[in-house]
Amino acid sequence: MRQPGEKYAEAGIPRRISYLIDPQGRIHRCYDVEGSGADLASHAEELLAEIRAAG
Repeated sequence: MRQPGEKYAEAGIPRRISYLIDPQGRIHRCYDVEGSGADLASHAEELLAEIRAAG
């Protein structure tokens, strides 16, 4: 399990980068979870909020 402040690679977890793709197939936003300091649960909520706002 990754500890707060511990980098993903140090915990043996691949780095997570997610992309939000718009209806035209273009990258609308890129999310670097490790770079932002977010955990995966808050990352999912952030991504869902962005999708709802764009809808």
